[in-house]
Amino acid sequence: MVARDDSVIRGSLIACLIFLVLSLALNFFLYRWGDVESQTAASAKDRLQTTQGEVQTLQSQSTLMKAMLGVGGLTQAQFEQLTSSTGGDPDIEAIEQNFARDMAYFGPEVDPQNRNYPALPEFLVNAIRSRNVQYGQARDEATQIRSQAESDVEVARKAMEVAESGRDQANKKLEEESSKFADDREKMNLQSAQTRDSLLKTSKDLTIVRKKIQQDLATFKKRENELLSTVNMQLIELQRYRSDQFETTQGLIKYVVRGGNVVTINLGSSDALRPGVTFGVIDADETRLQDAKIKATVQVTKILGDHRAEARVVARPEFRYPIIPGDQIYSPFWAPGRRVKIALAWNIDIDGDERYDIEHVASMVRAAGAEVDTTIQEDLTGLDELDSGVRFLVFGEPPEVDDDASAREIQALGKIKAKAKEVGVTVIPAWKLQAYLKTIDDSLTTPLGSAVRGRDFPPVPSKAASRIPNSLPKMFLESEEGIQKDNKILQP
Repeated sequence: MVARDDSVIRGSLIACLIFLVLSLALNFFLYRWGDVESQTAASAKDRLQTTQGEVQTLQSQSTLMKAMLGVGGLTQAQFEQLTSSTGGDPDIEAIEQNFARDMAYFGPEVDPQNRNYPALPEFLVNAIRSRNVQYGQARDEATQIRSQAESDVEVARKAMEVAESGRDQANKKLEEESSKFADDREKMNLQSAQTRDSLLKTSKDLTIVRKKIQQDLATFKKRENELLSTVNMQLIELQRYRSDQFETTQGLIKYVVRGGNVVTINLGSSDALRPGVTFGVIDADETRLQDAKIKATVQVTKILGDHRAEARVVARPEFRYPIIPGDQIYSPFWAPGRRVKIALAWNIDIDGDERYDIEHVASMVRAAGAEVDTTIQEDLTGLDELDSGVRFLVFGEPPEVDDDASAREIQALGKIKAKAKEVGVTVIPAWKLQAYLKTIDDSLTTPLGSAVRGRDFPPVPSKAASRIPNSLPKMFLESEEGIQKDNKILQP
């Protein structure tokens, strides 16, 4: 019984060992099979990635080749990349570099997407045709120049022949005149002797005539004094009634262009207009210039014709009062066909620093379009140049009489004003000239000192008894009142 049990156990152990060995063998074979399959799959994956990269490279090369042949187009960045491509394929790189070099034949006006081999022959043919046309034109011009040169040479040759003929005639005439001169000299000597004889007789007659002239001169002198008295009275009346206002405008706004920043006026080269002249613009419905309000300011920039010029708007109007065709323009410092002349006295001090500002005032007058005709000095140098052609005589404030120098200055100013009154020139103070300039264009009142503006020193009319009364148009008075108001606001 015990022996039977041992044999069963041994049989079971043998069976288990056989099963274990078989299991180990099976696991070894399965492990080897899985490792081989894993290596096969990794290798297939690597080949797939390599194949995909080659496909993408071929697709990119195919797209580039299509673009080179006119199918599609290349951007500027792609053109620049062609010269530095490092794709690894020498043939493709050579093709790309040749393409970039060939496409350089196109001009910069051709877009990158239109640069390809099919378009290149047409472009080159058109360029050759254009050069042929230019060459033909140049050849025609050379032929014309050659013909003109031959014609000029022929004209010069004929002119030389005419000049030589004229020279021969002039020499012949010179000989004739020399002979005639000798005859005339003999006659003149004979007449000289006769003249000496008649001179004695004429001297006696002259003495008689001189006495009569002295009597007539006394009579004329008396009459002259009477006429001078009458003229002085008329000059006083003329000065009293003379207006320094410009009662009529000089031109009109013809067109308004560029959104209201540029206008065209009906004045031009035939009116002696020049660039830089500034005009005030008033409404077309205004009938009295002295009562009109300036709604804008324009400055001439270009002369377009006999009666046509272009001007830019330097002081824009209010929104409700735009510049329209038909508006009138005027400038007190410009006149058609002539330049307005201004005379300056030496004592103009517009900033109150006790230093004369003649050069500054002269530059402002020239900027306004007028001409500084003369500058009269304290010793009356330049007074003789003051005549009726001068529009204004501008002077500064007379000094207070506290020494001999100020007395001499006041005396010189009196003589200058008397001469201006005599020739009919309007006398205005410097502050009134500034009012004119500010009305035309505030930018013409040049700052003095350290960025000083006109409102920093408002004009104060002098109360000197020798001042000649003058009147300003209403628009200029409003400008002066505005300056004084601005100064009051700025004062602490």
